[in-house]
Amino acid sequence: MMADGWQCWTHSREMDENGRMPSISRTVAWWTKFDLQGDYNFFDYSGRVGSIHSNAYTYFRNPVSTTAPIIFVGSLSEASGYTYLKANLPGGQFSLYKDIQGKVLAPKETLDLRFLVTRHASMSVMWERYGSYYGYPKAAMSDRPPRHLTGWSSWYNYYERVTEDDVRRCLAAFKEHKYPIDVFQIDDGYQTAVGDWLSVDVEKFPSGMHHLAKEISAGGYIPGVWLAPYAVGFKSQIVAEHPDWLLKDPNTGGFLVAGPNWGGFYALDIYHPEARAYLRAVFDEILDDWGYRLLKLDFIFAAAMVPRQGKSRGEILWDAVTFLGELNNGRAMLLGSGVPLPATYGRLDYSRVSSDAAPFWDHALLKLSNVRERVATQNALTSTLHRWPMKHVFGVDPDVFFLRSNDNKLTLHERFTTMTVNMLLGQLTLMSDDINLYSQEEHHLYASTFPKVQPVVENMRPVGPNVFQIDYTAHGRRYLTIVNLSPVLFKTTLPQNEAIAFYFFEHRNPLVSKESASVLWFKPEQQDPIALNPHESRTFLYVTDRFAGSTGHIIPGWDVFAWKEENEVVRVSLREGRAPSAVGKANLWVMVEEEMSPTVYIDGVQATVDLLPQDKSGIRVARCSI
Repeated sequence: MMADGWQCWTHSREMDENGRMPSISRTVAWWTKFDLQGDYNFFDYSGRVGSIHSNAYTYFRNPVSTTAPIIFVGSLSEASGYTYLKANLPGGQFSLYKDIQGKVLAPKETLDLRFLVTRHASMSVMWERYGSYYGYPKAAMSDRPPRHLTGWSSWYNYYERVTEDDVRRCLAAFKEHKYPIDVFQIDDGYQTAVGDWLSVDVEKFPSGMHHLAKEISAGGYIPGVWLAPYAVGFKSQIVAEHPDWLLKDPNTGGFLVAGPNWGGFYALDIYHPEARAYLRAVFDEILDDWGYRLLKLDFIFAAAMVPRQGKSRGEILWDAVTFLGELNNGRAMLLGSGVPLPATYGRLDYSRVSSDAAPFWDHALLKLSNVRERVATQNALTSTLHRWPMKHVFGVDPDVFFLRSNDNKLTLHERFTTMTVNMLLGQLTLMSDDINLYSQEEHHLYASTFPKVQPVVENMRPVGPNVFQIDYTAHGRRYLTIVNLSPVLFKTTLPQNEAIAFYFFEHRNPLVSKESASVLWFKPEQQDPIALNPHESRTFLYVTDRFAGSTGHIIPGWDVFAWKEENEVVRVSLREGRAPSAVGKANLWVMVEEEMSPTVYIDGVQATVDLLPQDKSGIRVARCSI
């Protein structure tokens, strides 16, 4: 059963009859206030073995069959309140729970709960059906369909310490190296206080935010900026000058604390006329005067901490997202974060589907304390792997990957795995590294992510404890990627059906393996053991014609746009959008028969071809540089 979390940061994954979902540790909640980021204070986590719950939707999958239909149940009534789908798997019981605390119905008014119940062998097909009920994609707020974007964000390197000099230095580096990213986004740290969005910290950003937006645009990138529209810092001008704009705690009468970040913050009352007018002024200045064209809107859950005015929490959250669309009025792309996801279906261009990633794998204490929203790369990857079908309701943001060596505790395998998963399953893929500090190997790997791969994912399924397989096609070629999130070695074999592949090709993590050791071929019937180290991922191309692999892209063959064979002549057209630094530093292989070297033209120019000895798999290939 799928156990989807309450908001985008909440840990989400499949669970079986041996799974359990205990609530956050009371001690940790009291000490950290992390309980405020989840639903622990208004939903009962039983903690019993086999007692599983999911938010807004769930599905039931036969774990021993890849062809059996999956049963999908999805709420179509999230505008009236949060929906929980509950199961007692050992007892064979399924039930629904609707959080309608505070909801007031007028005389003769009814509350309708509508659901889509369907089944199909394809998760993608079911999510496409589900998304159609939410008007996706035609209802995207910016009146533009989400598309694949790459880019840079300041947060995961500089955090709140970011300065104008940091931004300009990194912007200059991307121009110098000519990496063809799309988005350049300034995150938290430019403002004097959370909530005071138009009060720019002139010591850190002396030129002002509008100048930076112009510089980013002049570089050919989409300028992006972060704000948390419904969060208000304890020391902000809003608290001092407009305390009536803030939500009150119904139990104490004081200001309602909505979270622990920045030393704690309050929540803005989205129904207060003056507060609404203030946010209109903020959006108008950021969009029209400053000139930003992607807004990362964070901590949206703060608007709906308590039910009020006859509305449930979920109803208020729905109103909060609706208001964001009104404020934007199609002027920019909107990226949601810190938000219960159903309220964003078909209503935001992009949304986060995971917790924050981090330059470390996991936080042992918070994991043991059942903090489902904890900042950790493993936590982010697990949710991203399970929420990939949400691409049918918005553009998926899996959060960032880290390739850098500085300020990074992730292993080489963990860095490569995060980059691979994010590129495969995300539509908005950002990073925060200072590429001025990249090694030659890191530059080469980053260059191999361009142009952004746009796969058609067919399936994602567990193949072992915390080990997952992604099956997909890209530009007509077939692939599988195995991801080992577990702390132990995992061994498997590749599909044996020779009718679907003559060979498998693999280009292993170049941060770990040199070129001579990183290129491998496998013959299906030989059943070579495939071993994955802890936190390692490996991608395999099905070789079905004479194209036998390439190293110009992390997904072998995505760098090839067209491939034509005429007797012993092969004509190759490379895909546009490659990073200039990658040109001439990769290879392409052509499968040959006997010892006949083919004639290869790459973008109309005859290439030098080297005929290689027969590989241990039995394949014979010729190599040429791209």
